[in-house]
Amino acid sequence: MKKESVVLSVLFLALSITASGCRTQNRRDANGNKITKELHEAADGVEDNSTTQQQDSARDVAQTSWVPRDSDITSQVTWGYRQADRKRNDIDIIVVHSNYHVVNQAKQQFDFDVNGCIKQFRDGGTSAHYMITRDGTILKMVDEKNVAYHAGKSALPDGSRQWLNGSSIGIEVISMKRDGPTEAQYRSLDWLIKDICARYDIRYLVRHSDIAVPQGRKDDPWGMDWKRVCENVKAKYPNITTYNIPVKNNPQFK
Repeated sequence: MKKESVVLSVLFLALSITASGCRTQNRRDANGNKITKELHEAADGVEDNSTTQQQDSARDVAQTSWVPRDSDITSQVTWGYRQADRKRNDIDIIVVHSNYHVVNQAKQQFDFDVNGCIKQFRDGGTSAHYMITRDGTILKMVDEKNVAYHAGKSALPDGSRQWLNGSSIGIEVISMKRDGPTEAQYRSLDWLIKDICARYDIRYLVRHSDIAVPQGRKDDPWGMDWKRVCENVKAKYPNITTYNIPVKNNPQFK
């Protein structure tokens, strides 16, 4: 058996364990302090006769207290990036993507299998810094200091810059057009974006569809409430630039 096959087998086994594993994880907050919490929702237990204001308040608390599960698999991902030593001032863009596992294209069979998604990245020689699974788990695939091959031929909509891999962090959200992100994914995405913004001077929060060249080459992220994502981030980082460019093949953006 080839070494690469052995590594992939171990990786896929580890991911399977992660998907069903403990809900307590270690991450760091905006100040660099280690966080060890159990995932929870403050909205749990709200009585049916609660007022709209109480429900909204509970949701707000749940959003801010959300700490996602995570798994660092950077040591197993040996493709789809180049080593670099990017510093704080080198990164000012966050790009949000979507992906799913193609089981059989001819038969139009697709699913959300994490191992299948990762294999597709490997086969295509691409990757992203993070991938968010359907249960909200954040997989760290490429170290942020390295340049991941996630954006391809790309440019900021204002025309100020091209080929954005070198100045961006890429986040893949497992979803399809017919099955958009889950609530857990929305919360983990919001948490991750704000975590990145706390560590870098992020100026742009964009979708893959916003930056792909030529315009219309990409139409992801699919089924995503982009307005929700942007409003949540702008509430804390009001100066960040976002776009709402319509996408022909994605009804979400019409």
